[in-house]
Parts: sequence; structure tokens; C-alpha cells
Amino acid sequence: MKRAVLFALATAALALGAAAQKSAPPKPATPPPPAATSTAATSTQPGAPAAAPAEPQTKPGQYIGVASCANSGCHGSTQPLKEAHVLQNEYYTWLSNDRHAGAYNVLFNERSARIGKNMHLKKKPYQEGVCLDCHSTNVPAKLVSGRIDVEDGVQCEACHGPAGGWRAEHTQTGWTHEQSVAGGMIDLRNIPTRATTCLSCHLGNKTREVDHELIASGHPILAFELDNYSETMPAHWAPHKDTHGVPAWAAGQAIAFRDSLDNLARHARGDKWPEFSDMSCFNCHHSLDSGPARQERGWPGRAGLPSWSPQHWAVLRLIIGHSDSSGRAHLDDLVEQIASRVSRMNDPNGVATAAEDARRTIDAIIPKMAKMSWKDDDVRAMMRTLTGDEEFILHSDVASAEQTALALQSLAANLARNNKALLKSPMTQAIDALFAEIQNRDHYDPARFAQKLQAVRSTL
Repeated sequence: MKRAVLFALATAALALGAAAQKSAPPKPATPPPPAATSTAATSTQPGAPAAAPAEPQTKPGQYIGVASCANSGCHGSTQPLKEAHVLQNEYYTWLSNDRHAGAYNVLFNERSARIGKNMHLKKKPYQEGVCLDCHSTNVPAKLVSGRIDVEDGVQCEACHGPAGGWRAEHTQTGWTHEQSVAGGMIDLRNIPTRATTCLSCHLGNKTREVDHELIASGHPILAFELDNYSETMPAHWAPHKDTHGVPAWAAGQAIAFRDSLDNLARHARGDKWPEFSDMSCFNCHHSLDSGPARQERGWPGRAGLPSWSPQHWAVLRLIIGHSDSSGRAHLDDLVEQIASRVSRMNDPNGVATAAEDARRTIDAIIPKMAKMSWKDDDVRAMMRTLTGDEEFILHSDVASAEQTALALQSLAANLARNNKALLKSPMTQAIDALFAEIQNRDHYDPARFAQKLQAVRSTL
């Protein structure tokens, strides 16, 4: 594979005496597929000769490929260096340990084959745009001036933006980050921008999403929380308090809700309505043995109707309650309208209107959230609020419980950065127990999860 060749070159370029390092990820067991014929296909497919990349003629908006980042004096060192304001081992970290680098290989497994079969795809998953759009850097050939290989998975430019307008210049003395952004770099230092970039695949947008057809065909249900997922990745960045941690957690909640409203409004105004991925899966997909518990819980409206999933509202509503009580009250009303109209499925224009109203409201609140204080006492106060949210948990779904658990884990991790003893504390153990409750979604019990929340609360 070309990636393995680049990896070997980057390692060989290190100073003499460097220790042997890890090898690149192996090729998929499945033989390389033939070149894709889709008009949106990337420039090369596996199996093409691994020729040394030529210096491309680039311009803003053009993708030039991961090879342009792999030099050991740039981002291809096998260990962090202290000669620049960046680590300079970003490529090696991505290649060796980051799941994004292996995203394309997933398309060769048995589950992907089953999804392709159920969706009646004309080609293999590793050749289909619906899969490649999030499992590779799948950009139109007209935007490629270097070499983009689908086997590279989700490579640098998928997140940092096409490098044609800034790659050659960004190492020059006096060149600024702002100039790179003007040249096409995605400003990942800006938390809302970073959240939107991640959510374009981890939630979906107008160009790509995991809809009900994909889920029904066997694709995993998506869950995402910006800070939690970012900190789980092998860091190829130098973290800053104002761009990571609790500020990223709070902003990520707001952007996920905002972008989910965009998706909902688009579905309601389009030809896919009702789009069941907007709804709570387990309101319909559940064992009939759980019927009595559901009947005791009751329904907010007509019994038996499907429910809109409040997963992206579950945690955000509590954050907004700390920063803008009037905004929270207005959004509560709009969310109630959304839930009622989605449930009945007979007023798509009303669904879209309520979603768009809520979207405008959250846009006005996001700047206020950015000014919130997140000292350790503030973080603990938020954790107490989350663990005291029993009534909401009892009447929502497992996806909402999952967001609550992820939020508590993120907040606890931020506390532990200042107090390492918390990593092995009763608080951490109690939060871990929450994940045991949601590990098997089919057996999720909201009452039992609420009890585990009280156990977390007792450790605070």
C-alpha cells in the first residue's frame, strides 16, 4: 500500500540512532477492488502503483493528499519534537493509532457486506459513495491536484480542509493561522467549527448521514460527544484550556442540537418524511415483555405513538438552564412542539417550522454559553444537576441516558486533570457503572439507570 511506503520513508528520514517504531496498519484481507467509476470517486484506488508523489500545482480548494504532510521534518516524526509550536509527529500518530486512518478498512468486513446487501448497493461498500463519504476522503476528482487514496481513510484534509491554498506557505516565517484559514484551512481552534466538522459524519448533514435505511440495514446507531470523543483519540495536537475540556463539551452539546434540528427540518421538508432516524428507536423496537413498564410510565400524548428522540436536548437543556433561564423556557416550549408534531407524523411543515425556530433560538444562546465559567466548583455543580435529572431520565430513551453518561464522564475527566486521585475514586467507579447499564440497549431499564445516577450523586 502507498501508505506503508510513505510510513517507511518517514521513519527512515529520522536522525541516525532512532529506535525502531511500529509498522503501518496491514492491508485489508480482501483483495483490492477495481477502480471506482463514480463521478465523486477519489483520484486513486488500492492497487495503483505507489509512485513517489510529485509536487502538485496547487491552489485554494484543491486537495493534495496526505503525502504532503508526511515528511519527518514537518508532521512525520515518530516522536514529538520541541523545535516548533506543533508536535511534528501528527502524521505518525494518525497513521499508527487513530481510528480515522483505518476507517476505509472497515468497509471490507462482514458487517459492511451485510449492510451493502440489505441496501441493494450496486457495488461493494468500499466502492460506494454512501460509504466512502465518511469512511474516506471522498472528494470530486476535479478538486484533487495531488493524490488522494481512499485507502488512507479519513486523512488530514478531511478534517483540516483542502491544503492547496496554504500547505506550501504555512511554514513560512511570519505566516499566520488566520492566513491559512483564509486559504482554505478549516479553523479547528474554533470550537463550533470543530464540532460541525466532526458532526458532519458523526451526526450527518445534507450531503451524508446515517438514516433509518442504513440503520435498518445494520449500520451502528451513531453516538457522539465532542470532548469525550476528542480526548479518547490519540492527541496529535497540543491541548489548550480554551479550546478543549469543558468549553468544548458545552459547545459540542449546543452544536449537536443545532445540527440535529437542521437535519430534522430538512427531512420534514423533503421526500423522506417521516425519517425514523429522528425518532427514538426503542419506542418501537422493544420486547413486548416490557409492555407493562411502558404502560405504567405512560405517554405524553396519544398512547403508542412513536417518539422524537430528545438525545441532543437531554444534556443541553441543563447547560442552558445555568446560563439563560428565559432561553431555556422558550426552547422547552419549542421542543414540546417538535416532539408532539414528530410523533403524529402528519404535519411535516409544522415540524420544520418548529425546528427552524428552535435553531434560531439556540444560535442566539451559543455566544452566551461561550462565556460560562467552568471552574471545578462549576463542573461539580453541573454534575449534581445531571445526576438529579431523574424525572427526565425515566421518561426519555436510552440514547438520552447515553448522552448523560458521556457528559458525566467528560466532566469527571476534566476534574481528574487537576486531581489524579479521582481517576480511581468512587465517583469514577460509579460513572463506569452507568455505562454498564447502557451497554446492552435492548435491556436498558430507565429506573435502574436513575438509581445508578443517584449513586454517582452520592460521591460528589
